[in-house]
Amino acid sequence: MTDSVTPHCAYHPAVETFLRCNQCEKYICPKCAVRTPTGYRCKECVRTQQKIFDTATAKDYLIVFFLTGFLSFLGGLAALLVTSVIWGIFVIGLGPVAGIFIANIIRRIIGNHRSRMLNITMAAAMILGPMPLMFVLGLGTFAIALFGGGTDLMSMLSLFGPVVWQIAYLITAVPAAYGQFSGLVFRR
Repeated sequence: MTDSVTPHCAYHPAVETFLRCNQCEKYICPKCAVRTPTGYRCKECVRTQQKIFDTATAKDYLIVFFLTGFLSFLGGLAALLVTSVIWGIFVIGLGPVAGIFIANIIRRIIGNHRSRMLNITMAAAMILGPMPLMFVLGLGTFAIALFGGGTDLMSMLSLFGPVVWQIAYLITAVPAAYGQFSGLVFRR
């Protein structure tokens, strides 16, 4: 009978294992194993692979934040103009179109650089962009309601209409922009 030596985890020498990283062939225990679509890998190989996919630079974050915020502000302004001219229900259609448009412009400007944090930065800027409009409209509406004398419920609610449509713009534009920017694909 041959005497075989049981391999041990490269990161936990006290743990016996037969599981290997399918990239570097190191023995790894279940605590160190990361399941990937192609098999189990050690955390070091997964980190190395992730660095290949995260191509965003610090400049990309600044461009995405400020340009997305500005474009989202313009989208919020367009939503405000649409609601003041015609029915606000068109904002529900305007929001996703504006979000997809903004995401495509930003993606083209940064040269398709990608990162999970870059996606989150873009979504935060989409939300923060129209906030000055909402603040001015909300504060102005509050002042009119407080000093203007609108006493019945309908006149009070009509004052808050522009703020409501700004929120509707954000609710429809941000998910569309995030999905387009991050490359989410929904298939059967």
